[in-house]
Amino acid sequence: MEDKQGIQIGGSVGGAVTGGNIQGTSSSHVGGDVSFAINELPSSSEPDKPGIKELLIELEAAISADPNLSEDDKEDALKQVKELAEAATNPNDAEMKTKAKQANRMLERIMKSVPKATELLEFCNNLLPLITKAFGF
Repeated sequence: MEDKQGIQIGGSVGGAVTGGNIQGTSSSHVGGDVSFAINELPSSSEPDKPGIKELLIELEAAISADPNLSEDDKEDALKQVKELAEAATNPNDAEMKTKAKQANRMLERIMKSVPKATELLEFCNNLLPLITKAFGF
């Protein structure tokens, strides 16, 4: 097994260890999957300009930290961030562009449906156009 150092895993972990099995909330599992997918992307080649990886890291952190999102909304939103990260592995592919567009639309719907998440909504309104720019739309 290859030792991967420097991988950052985000999200919150909740639950207990029982008989060697880890039990926790589904959003912690999704958060780990999202972080893994994001960390598979290359870092920005320009230190002063964030690339898709850095933008998705910011988006993941904002979603995870927002107290106004329910656990279900967080899980749904993090799944869409994972979709964007997976699509970003080949952003010029038509199928990946479609995947990214769908994820972007879902994230916009989730953010708009949570009235108290105004700070997150504003953050996403600024960040999502930068992310989708990587896909050329």
